[in-house]
Amino acid sequence: MYIIYALIGIVFLLSDVYKKSFYKLILGGAFLFGSIFAFKYPQKILLQLLFIVIFGFMLYFIVGSILNQEKQEDIKKKTLSDYIGKFAVVKKDIGKTLSIDGIGLIEFNNQTWQAKSVTDSEIKANSKVEIVSKENMIMNVKAVE
Repeated sequence: MYIIYALIGIVFLLSDVYKKSFYKLILGGAFLFGSIFAFKYPQKILLQLLFIVIFGFMLYFIVGSILNQEKQEDIKKKTLSDYIGKFAVVKKDIGKTLSIDGIGLIEFNNQTWQAKSVTDSEIKANSKVEIVSKENMIMNVKAVE
């Protein structure tokens, strides 16, 4: 039975190479690991299938969270023109630029970013700010009247 599981897993993984699919990757991995379990316990077919299902769910959540984190990072790496001139809301007070606590937090496009003031003035939480520029992962903002 372990050979059948291994072949099914290989077919799913090879088909994933042809056309990328999150689910094929999960199923391929689950069946390959299920084949190892089936090799160890050849007489327990229900336990083998249960192992494949449980391992499939584990892979689903692990790989899903990794892909979600990568997607969030891709969103944050958009080009500069996607940010300049846009408005955001301050979530944590932004202090004076040269002070130790000068960096605050803003929310832009449902993402939380570190931010600092370009005018060297304090900006309180819940204030509206305009994004002027971006340095690495820190937004430079100015208060909107």
